[in-house]
Amino acid sequence: MGSPVLVMGDRLTGLCTIHTIPNPTSGLPQPAPPLPFSAPLTVGLSTTVLIHGKSAAVQGAFGMNSPPHIGLHASDPFMTPVMQKGTVMSGSPSVLVEGKPAATGQSTCTGCGGSAQAMPTTMDVLIG
Repeated sequence: MGSPVLVMGDRLTGLCTIHTIPNPTSGLPQPAPPLPFSAPLTVGLSTTVLIHGKSAAVQGAFGMNSPPHIGLHASDPFMTPVMQKGTVMSGSPSVLVEGKPAATGQSTCTGCGGSAQAMPTTMDVLIG
């Protein structure tokens, strides 16, 4: 059986465990508690293929963590919101959209320095 296709607005989610926050006493960096990551796909989507009126997602599509992590230590490499990006790293080996692998719920995804999980919303269009 196939996997649900990803479309514009579907989220890449996970927990970020790599961040540092300022120690309240010394101000030095200390490990942050796990922070939620949720990035809606908004960039790098298909411009010609729509599924239920939304652009199809492909390998390389990405979005920014929303809301962004705040209160990170200045030395944290993901302190700036533009570094808090979720990206679809793989897609269907057999279905191409505009020459790129179509993104599905089983696509490998990254988010904010770690892995993320794709959360499809269109369950009636399957690929694979």
